[in-house]
Amino acid sequence: MLKGSGVRWLIVGGRAARIVAAPRHHEDTDVAICAADLPALRGHLGGWHLWEPSKQSIRPLRPGAELSAGQEQLWLRRDAYHPWVADLLLQRHEHAWVFKKDSRVQLPWDRALHAVDGVRYLRPEVALLHKAHLDRPKDRADLIAAVLTSDARVWLASTLELLGHDAW
Repeated sequence: MLKGSGVRWLIVGGRAARIVAAPRHHEDTDVAICAADLPALRGHLGGWHLWEPSKQSIRPLRPGAELSAGQEQLWLRRDAYHPWVADLLLQRHEHAWVFKKDSRVQLPWDRALHAVDGVRYLRPEVALLHKAHLDRPKDRADLIAAVLTSDARVWLASTLELLGHDAW
């Protein structure tokens, strides 16, 4: 869908957390894109529907409309008759991955992501960090299933401790 778009993108969320582990059902795919590439994404997707979710509602991001201030996420679907296919997370930092919940946690992009079969993914330990504060059953299942190196486990544990997520 994004091939040839010129958009910088990577797979995040549960699919990234479980990249080499046993898969589970996902209702959509979480994809991070560079916020600066949003105009290119909108041009590439043409007739697809982009929506801005908020705590109160969702609103369509109509062609030519400006993104709401502070918006960090968009939902994507073919049209009103089709299900959501992607949860698009807007990355505001181009030179490093920065944890949106606490900017003390940062990694150079080459440390935060890796490629599997030519597709870029957020590393599992970094994807799990995003899931820790949600602490839903599927997030705990992703934590249990994730295949992490010893260095990745140490990074995740120390970062969770820094952030006060002792339950994980």
